Amino acid sequence: MHNRHQVLDHIYRNQGSSKQDIMRALNMSLPTITQNLRDLEADGLIRRGGFLKSTGGRKPQIYTFNNRAAIAIGVRMTARQIILCAVDLRGTCIKRATGRLPYRHAHAYYHRICQLIEQFIGSLGEDGERVIGVAFCMQGIVSADGRSIAFGDILGNTGLSVDEFARELKVPCTFIHDSDASAMAELWMDPSIGDALCIYLEPYMGGAVIIDGRLRQGGTMKNGTIEHMTLVPDGNDCYCGQKGCADAYCSARVLLDHHDETLDEFFNQLRDDDYTHRRIFGVYLDHLALAIKNMCTVLNCDVIVGGQAGQFFTTDDIADLRDRVLRISAFPDNDFTIRKSVCRPDQDVIGSALIYVRQFMDDVCGDD
Repeated sequence: MHNRHQVLDHIYRNQGSSKQDIMRALNMSLPTITQNLRDLEADGLIRRGGFLKSTGGRKPQIYTFNNRAAIAIGVRMTARQIILCAVDLRGTCIKRATGRLPYRHAHAYYHRICQLIEQFIGSLGEDGERVIGVAFCMQGIVSADGRSIAFGDILGNTGLSVDEFARELKVPCTFIHDSDASAMAELWMDPSIGDALCIYLEPYMGGAVIIDGRLRQGGTMKNGTIEHMTLVPDGNDCYCGQKGCADAYCSARVLLDHHDETLDEFFNQLRDDDYTHRRIFGVYLDHLALAIKNMCTVLNCDVIVGGQAGQFFTTDDIADLRDRVLRISAFPDNDFTIRKSVCRPDQDVIGSALIYVRQFMDDVCGDD
């Protein structure tokens, strides 16, 4: 099994490998490699992909990883719509669908969601037969086992059980906080990340913590909930019922409180040097800097900023934010880094599907 894991892992990381390539890389005998290649091909995990140029004698056969040996589905339900993504074993979204469906915390709504997911899976053709799980990225705190919503005041779905979906879909299902899902995608896109605080400036702000290259959610799945840190004592109301939380000052919707416009329009006005928009953004950055400073007092790590508002941040905006953090820090650190997230479209939806992709890859290639 160890040899099998090694062979498949090599092919996965080095698309277009011959027996000779594997033998040189793994110091493994040719009969062992041949047998493992035969078994992996029979299991549908690898495919033959042509031949290398001959250096004398028979042309070496190329073996490639079958990216669609398994497919995971990511789902996001918002107040007004549903987004679905089918993700292959490379973390690539191979199909996307959306539908307008006002959210209701009711069995009829969840039944309709299951119908839409089943239709989406059916539209994948043969790939739909290889779906290994459906992961829902949720705007709320998820239970430690990923099977229920422990706190769901945004959509009013506290107590929702994943069984509402699993009993109809007949495949494994799980919940994940949307910020944790975005961080999963962050790690997938950049495996070099060691320690980081991820801050996602969505309409409802969220955060996630990465330590030693792994998402660390904590025993009660509340690590990184920077949005509910008190930023202004007795300040603006937060949807959680408290006052002065960071979400009330740093979420993307705060930028639009005074104008009937989109984020795209807000940042266009900002880039045109409009005074009002510059003032609003300056106050916004001050609050965000304070939130980051407070978190970094506890977690000494770099910061990744993303989300719907974060995607509009320029290099100058990031530098300005870093300067504001350092100015209010008790122990300014010149090595402190803030960088922009990968800001991938549907990052949280794809990240949720990666739960099952990661589990599958750990199983077939060995958990490193």
